Amino acid sequence: MDIDLSKYSSTPLSQMTSEKDAEVLLFYFQNKSLLSCRIRLTTNQNTYELTPFDTADMYCLKNNCLATTINGENQLNFHNIHSCVCHEAIQLENECEQLCLNESGEYIFALVKPRILCMYRVKDRRQLGRLFVYDFVTQMVANNDFIVLGMNDRRLLTLMIAEPDDTNLQSKIQSLPSR
Repeated sequence: MDIDLSKYSSTPLSQMTSEKDAEVLLFYFQNKSLLSCRIRLTTNQNTYELTPFDTADMYCLKNNCLATTINGENQLNFHNIHSCVCHEAIQLENECEQLCLNESGEYIFALVKPRILCMYRVKDRRQLGRLFVYDFVTQMVANNDFIVLGMNDRRLLTLMIAEPDDTNLQSKIQSLPSR
């Protein structure tokens, strides 16, 4: 299958991303433009549909949720890739340095200058947490229960993802192993 991207960007492709077992490819170009490609494979005919997004300084894709930042505007945007819906943007207090979605795409973590980790719930864009991090973060990875931060001093900082509305929160905290 040939996918013609030339009418969406004349600059070279910087990165191509997808989720495992997903039908969407995400193309990121050197001019910071972002484009999704939904591929439909059938026995009779293979087709694709291209959807352009605004420019982005950073992006993260998990479970059909696309989070993007525009640092000049200090905005955090959420898109539902499956339904092609863009939700209302969150105004960040400063420039975003890193983004990370948890596995289910329910929570977004934004590391904002100067080393402040913010946690937002995607469905209502509500800020659930804010933490000053003691050192520079080199990488962030999250599953459904924890976020792990790789720190500049070569330590790992592991934080539990705590939903304040979860009725089982206390039992989750009690089940954590102590140091």
